[in-house]
Amino acid sequence: MRLPRLTSKGRRRQVLARAKKMPVGPVHFFSESRVANGIHYYLDGPDDAEVTIVFIHGFTLAASAWHLQVAHCAPNARCLLMDLRGHGATGEFSVEECTIDGAADDVSSVIAAAHIKGPIVIIGHSLGGMVAINLLGRYPEIRQQTASVILVATAIESFASQGVPQVLALPVVEKVRDAVEASPTETARLREQIAALVAPTLAMTVFQTPMPREIVDFHAKLINDTPLSTYVGFLDDLQEHDEIDNARALSGIPGVVIVGEQDAVTPQSQSERIVSLWSDAGLQIAPNAGHMIILEQPAIVNKAIDQMVQQAAQNVQKDDA
Repeated sequence: MRLPRLTSKGRRRQVLARAKKMPVGPVHFFSESRVANGIHYYLDGPDDAEVTIVFIHGFTLAASAWHLQVAHCAPNARCLLMDLRGHGATGEFSVEECTIDGAADDVSSVIAAAHIKGPIVIIGHSLGGMVAINLLGRYPEIRQQTASVILVATAIESFASQGVPQVLALPVVEKVRDAVEASPTETARLREQIAALVAPTLAMTVFQTPMPREIVDFHAKLINDTPLSTYVGFLDDLQEHDEIDNARALSGIPGVVIVGEQDAVTPQSQSERIVSLWSDAGLQIAPNAGHMIILEQPAIVNKAIDQMVQQAAQNVQKDDA
């Protein structure tokens, strides 16, 4: 199946047009939907599972980005997901509220609302990885409950010199800040400009291997649905924010760091930096993969989750013996 060319304005518009028609809401993927403190969250898998997997999505994505992992894991584990502030069904938050600290607060709130009592396996992708580290550093009670952590295509240092700001350094994105404070009419016009260029371009940039059109369109849809304030708020935070100080919270927790060999957004050097600060984790490099490993090579991520869930379940059984 031939993929749209980035060099063709018409092809990018095709991607966007298809993406707008796609029904990608979490209702299509997960068995239960709830709201806590304005944050939409989702549950799947058996209520009596020994282990709960907490999925934290990335920038301009939503809980539904994990649908391939949940489909794989839900038969044997409880799955808890959320649309972080400014994403998915949770919807728009102010620029000032779109921060990593705020997103970690969302995850904490959802874990409490869902009454998750047993061991948890936390998995974060991209921005979600930084949120996971922040969560463990700021919420000791959740850290105590955490059996293992999986960080996928993420960073621990600021993004100032990395791919995301560079990818979004397009002329139309210069107008985003003005659009946030503009009149509704002007905002709508600029939103269309941004959607026509940024969403399909990002969706195509993060994949390094040929992907089915449906996956590319799905990813473009998630980006296209992201409010302008989310772009501004999180990009501002990511430019300078790092999680070096919170890395100590990972100590003693087993885990794995997964990165695509060709990830241009959160490069391999960032995963190596995380592992250098987290001696209990292994490093896995996904051959030929880009930033969206969870969609591009889901089997690698699914296998890592299986291993961590199995290990956590075995520890529960030992404690019960």
